[in-house]
Amino acid sequence: MDTVKIAIHYLDAVDWLQNANSNPTIDVNVDVWRIKITDHLSLIGQLKTLLLPDEITRAGRYYQEKDRQRFIVSRAALRIILGKYLVQKPENIRFEIGPNKKPFVKTSGPIINYNISHSDEWVTIAISKTKVGIDTEKIDRSFAYKEILADNFSTDEIRFINQPEPMEKFVLLWTRKEATTKLTSQGLDERIKNIPSLDGDHLTSSDIVNSTEAITLVSFKLDSNNLATLAYESESQSVLRFYDIDLISI
Repeated sequence: MDTVKIAIHYLDAVDWLQNANSNPTIDVNVDVWRIKITDHLSLIGQLKTLLLPDEITRAGRYYQEKDRQRFIVSRAALRIILGKYLVQKPENIRFEIGPNKKPFVKTSGPIINYNISHSDEWVTIAISKTKVGIDTEKIDRSFAYKEILADNFSTDEIRFINQPEPMEKFVLLWTRKEATTKLTSQGLDERIKNIPSLDGDHLTSSDIVNSTEAITLVSFKLDSNNLATLAYESESQSVLRFYDIDLISI
């Protein structure tokens, strides 16, 4: 049985860059972009023009206005950011569905992988040359997390969660498991309990994580109320870059 190394750590401080290259490249880099939805509400009409008709239809299916706005901002952000890497107009980006319904960019240019997540007021987008996953969650202290511990976490993980600030610890570990499954396109199933999520280096079965490649997980805060975890394939040393950008400025 093949084993996979998973390295997990937490970044106490993130240097969010306010300026990005006009045409960024990935090479060995793994880039994380965060976009604050509420900062872009006045631009909804402009951002909507970047979407294709089927995307506009999808946006219209949301019952709540805030959900429609979030979809438009996040989809436009994805198009704008990918367009920078691929040197294409945002509206010309095309997507297709791959294995396990994971979307990918259809391009004749360089291979580029992405993953997107949102929580509260934030959209986060991860860009990499190899497979990548990202998950963001709000620290909601009213959530009844104890009801799902036994089915989704190991004994050691439950012990870690049941310390001071348990909700924050629950969200931290949950984003790690989610980011791993988004990287490997396996979805949330009965294997989630065995996916490592505690700090440190782990060896686990390739069947558990649906991958034969070494994986690195990096957790960090988006703000005081939101946590995120980035997951990426890490056979080679990658350089992480974090961007906090106004969409119209890039």
